[in-house]
Amino acid sequence: MKRVIVRSLIAFLLMGLYGCGEQKPSQVETDIDWPSFLAQHDLVWEVLPLQWNEGSFTGNGQVGMMIYATMMDNRIDFHIGRQDVTDHRGAPDRKTSLFVEGARIREDFPRLSIGRMALRPAGTILSGNMRQDLWNAEIRGTIVTDLGEITFRAYTPYDRMLNIVEVTSTEQIDGQYAPYTWDYLRGNPTAPRALTHPHEENWKHYTTNPPAEFGELDGVSTYVQRLLAGGDFASAWIEKPGSREGEGTLFLSTANELPPAGLSERVAVETVKEAAAMSSEELTGEHRSWWHEFYPKSFLTFPDGRMESFYWIQLYKMATSSRPDGPAVDLFGPYFRISQWGGHWWNLNVQLTYWLVYPTNHLELGENLITAIDTYFDEFLRESTEAALMPGGWGLKLSDFTWLMHNYWLQFAYDGDWHSLKEKWLPKAIQISDSWMDLLIYDEDGTIHLPPMASPEYIARDNNRLFENSNYGLALFTWLLQSMIEVTERTNADISQLDTWKETLANLHEFPVDEHGLMIGSDQSVDQSHRHYSHLLALYPLYVLNPDNPQDSLLLDKSVDHWHRIDDGKWLTGYSYTGAASLYATLGRGDDAYDNIMQFLTGDIGIIGIFLPNTFYAETEGRSPCFESPLSAASAMAELSIQSWGGKIRVFPAMPTSWDRSDFHQMRAKGGFLVSASRRDGQTKWVQVESLRGEPAVVKVPGWNQAIQAGGDRDIAITPLGENEFELDLRAGETVLLAPDNRPVTAVVEPVWQPEDEQNLYGVREGENMKEIIAWPEPDPVTGVELSLP
Repeated sequence: MKRVIVRSLIAFLLMGLYGCGEQKPSQVETDIDWPSFLAQHDLVWEVLPLQWNEGSFTGNGQVGMMIYATMMDNRIDFHIGRQDVTDHRGAPDRKTSLFVEGARIREDFPRLSIGRMALRPAGTILSGNMRQDLWNAEIRGTIVTDLGEITFRAYTPYDRMLNIVEVTSTEQIDGQYAPYTWDYLRGNPTAPRALTHPHEENWKHYTTNPPAEFGELDGVSTYVQRLLAGGDFASAWIEKPGSREGEGTLFLSTANELPPAGLSERVAVETVKEAAAMSSEELTGEHRSWWHEFYPKSFLTFPDGRMESFYWIQLYKMATSSRPDGPAVDLFGPYFRISQWGGHWWNLNVQLTYWLVYPTNHLELGENLITAIDTYFDEFLRESTEAALMPGGWGLKLSDFTWLMHNYWLQFAYDGDWHSLKEKWLPKAIQISDSWMDLLIYDEDGTIHLPPMASPEYIARDNNRLFENSNYGLALFTWLLQSMIEVTERTNADISQLDTWKETLANLHEFPVDEHGLMIGSDQSVDQSHRHYSHLLALYPLYVLNPDNPQDSLLLDKSVDHWHRIDDGKWLTGYSYTGAASLYATLGRGDDAYDNIMQFLTGDIGIIGIFLPNTFYAETEGRSPCFESPLSAASAMAELSIQSWGGKIRVFPAMPTSWDRSDFHQMRAKGGFLVSASRRDGQTKWVQVESLRGEPAVVKVPGWNQAIQAGGDRDIAITPLGENEFELDLRAGETVLLAPDNRPVTAVVEPVWQPEDEQNLYGVREGENMKEIIAWPEPDPVTGVELSLP
């Protein structure tokens, strides 16, 4: 294994902080055997997964599948998903009714079930196993039957809208090969909520879409689902025989060419025919090439095998669910199943889903959210503003939209792209701020109040849902004003409202506080268990209250503790624990952050939430997946090692006291920085900072009394700013390696190798299948036979 050792110059040449003009090349190297490192984090099923909640999964950011056995029907399900397959009843001329006035997600544009491809062995399934290979992004499985054995390899090529399953069978009857079969099982084209809550008033006059039609085109089997609103989506499949008896490769594509009708079938057919004409080596090679370039864009390791595996599985999951040219990720990604929440929810879920992409140096996975906001901004704004100005309106959608625009801001802030912040974000932010300005209430003394507004999911004991000066609204409006002022001044934008923003910010009502800390609003304490941390957004993720300020720090400590402990946390759920982990990490309370992450992974996480063996999470007792919670848990894990807020890059800011080591490489910080660091024996040994944009760089490293340059492109000025903080005179494109003293630096990033009993902890162990099949009903629309059999 390659190791490069960077040694500092001898002490007398390093007198002072800056060195003496010698070139100090930066040569931080990685010593990572990627296939071996990720193999210890593969999901492993010692027995077959028996339902979606246990299944293995593969995708390319648009299409994908969940794989599991349905033993009662003696089949292996390849449960198909494509993210942009939705109804569009409010907009027959568009692919979706999203933000069409009057259209509602549950009735007019929910996700729709596509169906499943079932592998039916000739014999009776007795047992089996699977392994999800993260490095190669493929699933390998073995199915043992009373007639022999079937093995398969399944993957979703990144740049082809199809799934591929290679199968080899040894099943025999009386010494003769006994063929397996493929069987496409229809999806139910009904709005999912009508299946999960059929007695609700909304469904009395609802007409479902017609059942799909099976057919054939150019020798390829097809499945076409026509929609009442017009248009259709379609699947197509063909099996290519192998060179030996019992071998075959299934090519399965789903196309969605809405709004025109009649195009999807042809596109799906051409997709499978093109792939089937290629060799397995060609397809596998281009697929693996993408994934082998993806993972090394950043690296993070720490001495807890369960957490480390979970972190890397979530990176894989996010990359299988988001792509630059795809739709914004909803509650499912490409792994849709019947659920009461069949689509996008913009009031927390989408926001949390994307947090992982920013510090992990995978901004490409956030581009589709930028595209969605750009595409639908006017509709977002209209709907948010109208809802806020309605008599008795809650103002919630305006707050939610402002929070969504924080993700938009994060995308460019982490890139250090002030041009895009000025040209793309700022004009939108101004329009949103104008809507806020229309709501403001002015006292005679000049204090500016927010009207009664909702705070997500908080219902007072008297059933009141509207609260004056809600901390949710105040935090978001404060952040919006501060950020608009910063962007305007940093970019010298000619904005006439600048003075108005500053005056509004100066006179805005203070965050309501009582003896327990931050309140829901000025007329409502946090007096009951509450799963949402909406009243704490001023700390995280907005950072408009500053834990570096001792007064703010005391308030925030008290606020977070009270929120999470009141009523023994009886109404907390999945994202309550992942959110608490991020809040505690921001406060530097690494042990508390770690405890909340572990509670999410291994403990009781509320009365409706279940953490699933395949690292998915579902509410309503495991029936309704919520994509955001596991992904936000992974972002909280990253925040133990690196944070960037308040104009500072914070290195190992929240290490649990039990962790003696950790490394990370090319993690991203706001301002356009790539940061690497190593921690050994509880001490940070070195830090490397690469500036991509030439932004001002301030590094905060707990435990460092000084920072010595140990490598870099040139001698740079290092200015101490206070306790553990150092300003770096870095230009765009430059890199500097820092150390706490003059001793030689071994600048190598390498994994914490996990003990065997902490490897491959996800999947299903022998004897540990879930005790019951948990799913909403999905009857076949023609036969009525339940697809999710018990």
